[in-house]
Amino acid sequence: MFGRKSSKRRRKSYPVKQDHRTHNACRIYIVTWNVSTKFPESISLNKLLGLETRPEQDTHLPDFFVIGLQEVNAQPQNTLYNLFKDDQWTQKFKEVLKERDYVVIKTEQMQGLLLSVFARRKHLLHLRQVETEYTRTGLGGIWGNKGAVSIRLNVYGSSICLVNAHLAAHDHMLEERINDYERIVQEQKFHVKAKETIFDHDYVFWFGDLNFRLTGEATTSADEIRAMVARDELKQLIEKDQLLLVRREGRAFSQLQERLPQFPPTFKFEHGSNEYDMKRRPAWTDRILYAVNENNYRNVRLTVEQTSYKSHPSYNISDHKPVTSEFTLKCSIETSRDENGNLYGTTASRKLKTIRRKKRRPAALHSAKMGDTPREARVNRKSQYNVEHFRNQHNNRLSYKLAMANNTDVHSFDDLVTDLLDYGQVYEDTTERTISFKPIELWLVGEPNTIEYVIPNGFDEGNADWIGIYRENFTSLSEYLAYEYTETYKDKQHQLNEQQLQHLQNTRTVTLTFSENVSLPLDSRYQLLYFQSTGTRGVTGLVGISSSFAVEKRCPSPSFDEID
Repeated sequence: MFGRKSSKRRRKSYPVKQDHRTHNACRIYIVTWNVSTKFPESISLNKLLGLETRPEQDTHLPDFFVIGLQEVNAQPQNTLYNLFKDDQWTQKFKEVLKERDYVVIKTEQMQGLLLSVFARRKHLLHLRQVETEYTRTGLGGIWGNKGAVSIRLNVYGSSICLVNAHLAAHDHMLEERINDYERIVQEQKFHVKAKETIFDHDYVFWFGDLNFRLTGEATTSADEIRAMVARDELKQLIEKDQLLLVRREGRAFSQLQERLPQFPPTFKFEHGSNEYDMKRRPAWTDRILYAVNENNYRNVRLTVEQTSYKSHPSYNISDHKPVTSEFTLKCSIETSRDENGNLYGTTASRKLKTIRRKKRRPAALHSAKMGDTPREARVNRKSQYNVEHFRNQHNNRLSYKLAMANNTDVHSFDDLVTDLLDYGQVYEDTTERTISFKPIELWLVGEPNTIEYVIPNGFDEGNADWIGIYRENFTSLSEYLAYEYTETYKDKQHQLNEQQLQHLQNTRTVTLTFSENVSLPLDSRYQLLYFQSTGTRGVTGLVGISSSFAVEKRCPSPSFDEID
């Protein structure tokens, strides 16, 4: 993991006879569909999502559903409605997926562009640093009818960026589509360190109505294209695809890959039918592409496999056919155990942190004491100040049991410090640090209620952390009924001395009181969710979920007249 080549002596001293390391695979199912301002009242989405009619019949459900829609009805009355409730498309997808225990992680909309991410409930505490972004490209960047919306997040430590785009239309607008792509890549900026741009991420999925058409407008008519489709000459036809050509030429989307479509062109159809509208030349406008930075980490090679890529011609409410694709990607590596059952593996997608080191050390630091073992001599050669400084600064932030290197003999924190000072890199798994709530024995409606939760050592509180109250089995992270901001130690740093600040960085129990004005119906059970947040439109992550609790209303004290 840290780039050190183990010597024979080191391997002999610390043998590992069993390697139970396995790769954790995440399955992501992506939908892109230009819905042509239509609403989903009378359609079933099960087939589109690859689901059976009844939830109990489903097998091998994906870990995430990503829904990217274009031309969602964005009339003013609908925009106002969406301020208070999910848009109708998100509600429709949620109705299907909540029966299978999926939760809406995030939804981002820019006029007609809509992007939603659903995750299985069991993954919620392993999703961090969620952030959204959007870029307008319509009318030179003024209007949001074209452009892109994106959601980035960490999944078990791996960084993923999801981009839903709607580019310039019409056959002759190829240069405008290329310019739209370049503008989106340049302008989309995130606030996660080392992942500020789209292609900084481990995995990128770019999809949408990209509007690329077929070349040869003067020589290949709509009727000829339709005839080639009828003769199943798709391989010859795809060679005329503008997106394929600009990727080959390196003009746009060259960092992304795509399995060439083996389904007929998805545009343009007569509404309510499977017949092409001959007013437009049929084309593969609706696409799903992907990229993986395979060598982001020393200890593992990231991989992604596209296991399906197809259109769904039975959906005919729009002039586009929806397209779906499923991917299997490597999210992490489970820890391995030696012959004694001790952990020595590491999460594959550990966040990379660079520790600067001096190129030259003072000569005095290279001396070793007589009688030192090779290991002691190696430790003594390091600056004692650097070792202590590293330990003080990073001991609380590292998980030793998951940070030991594969094929190296790190068996104590001192060994880890030594190796890190030599080789300068450490992977840390932020998904391990979670807030734990103490059980809530009684919640009284109409009265102040104080809760207790435990903050682990090394937990980095955000500037706007908050705790929300949700119904048990909530279906969206936006469904909070009430919330309170936490008091972070950052807000009062100037009031505390160094010893008090050090105490606040250790594991500690915190209390928070909810106002008596919080009104919760008595017929449900509830949960508390802790969000690590940097503020409005900032970086957010769910880092704590309480056990469920009931609410009660205290019986009123009897009046004097009621006492016998």
